[in-house]
Amino acid sequence: MQKKAKSAKKNKKAPQKGASNLKKRSMDNDFLFEDKYIGVETVKAVNKNKIKKSKYQEDKFIGAEEVPKINKKKLKKIKKQKKKEKARLNKEIRKQEKAEEKQRVVHKKRLTAKQIKKRQKIKRVTTYLFVAVLVIAAIALFLLSPIFNISKIEVKGNSQVSSNEIISLSRIEKGMNLFSINKREIVQSVKENPFIESVNIKRNLPNGILITVTERNIDFLLEFGGSYAYIDKQGYILQISSENISDKQKIAGYKTLEENIKPGNRLCEEDLDCIYDFLHILNVAENYSLKQLITSINISDNSNYVLYLESERKTVNLGTTDNIETKMLFLQSILEREKDNEGIIFLNVDFKDKDPYGRFN
Repeated sequence: MQKKAKSAKKNKKAPQKGASNLKKRSMDNDFLFEDKYIGVETVKAVNKNKIKKSKYQEDKFIGAEEVPKINKKKLKKIKKQKKKEKARLNKEIRKQEKAEEKQRVVHKKRLTAKQIKKRQKIKRVTTYLFVAVLVIAAIALFLLSPIFNISKIEVKGNSQVSSNEIISLSRIEKGMNLFSINKREIVQSVKENPFIESVNIKRNLPNGILITVTERNIDFLLEFGGSYAYIDKQGYILQISSENISDKQKIAGYKTLEENIKPGNRLCEEDLDCIYDFLHILNVAENYSLKQLITSINISDNSNYVLYLESERKTVNLGTTDNIETKMLFLQSILEREKDNEGIIFLNVDFKDKDPYGRFN
């Protein structure tokens, strides 16, 4: 009885020894076979010779039961199903993309042509402005570089005002940047001199500047007190001087107040209205070689301008500037006829009723 019990114990341990050997042989001989033991103590021995080798075959033991074999047909079927599933997903993705594109197109169609054009215009303008700002910034940096510092200042067109005075009035100094100067301010500064009528500023690259001026001319004089005011044809007071310019005619009978007779000022409106007649009389008189004989003209009464001819010792009542050409012809004739006589000539008559005449000593 003891021998039977021992043999029975040995028989009970035999399957465990066979399973262990099976596991060992399976691990040593073929990487395609895998023995797994999950919650079991013994497993029946598997005869490897009865199992055909296949790269697609896998033996698994779960709960001491054998998993069915996966053959080639089934594997191909699984791959085919995966391929179909992938194609279906790609199709859905394409469909979704088309729907989104269609939605974008519909959204665009909602905008009117005017709105689209406006957006395009704003986009273009923004781009141009950005580029313009960059270009301007680059140019500004270049122009303010030291190579454009002024080293030469030239003045042209001046005869009565010195170049040094014009440069001083302009406030331009050597070493200043050629493009940092304000041309408008320079013009206004130079024109502070009454003799300067206009100013032109030109930059001569890289470091020179040219100031070209146009000066006012002395056309006639105003006599007040013991001095003379030099006046141009526009009625600007250019200078106050004690020097009498003999070849310039004087204006007598003016209405401008003496306190307003200062360089840079202009004659009052009443005198300006008479100045145009004054200049017209002188221009016509010059055509008849009479201008140099006229010393002064009284403009106090614009219905009767009075001419003083000191060298001829005569006074001429001209009247208005009507028929001025005819009046100058009569004046020329009377002066030749009464050359040595002193007196008054009356040209302020109506030529239809009465001829010009004179009273002489």
